[in-house]
Amino acid sequence: MSTWTHVVGCIRVDGLPSIEPNVFSKQKIKDILGLPCTYEKWNDETTLPCGSEGSIQYEIIEYSTGLPWLSIPVWGDLRDYEDVEEIKKWWNETLEKLGMIRDAVLHIKVEGREAVVLTYKDEE
Repeated sequence: MSTWTHVVGCIRVDGLPSIEPNVFSKQKIKDILGLPCTYEKWNDETTLPCGSEGSIQYEIIEYSTGLPWLSIPVWGDLRDYEDVEEIKKWWNETLEKLGMIRDAVLHIKVEGREAVVLTYKDEE
């Protein structure tokens, strides 16, 4: 029987794309996050946590072009994957690379275990 890890969360990214379009772009955010992998469209090069049927998925929603800029919902049902520490590592490294984080939260639930909730912790 397979072990499933369910992931859901959201990242809010600040930026100034209307003032500095070369610094803040949706393409740069996609490059940081990496290409998702699905059962139907497999990608061996994905850098996202990935189970046997696909990786964590995401959508980039540009809701403003002022300082409040993007919302990035993330989700996934990772089959045969239960490495919570690797998801934590990916989460922390990704948030560091994204730069100006307004807020972020990620809920991780490996079947049969206690859920883990990660948040963004501003060190300043």
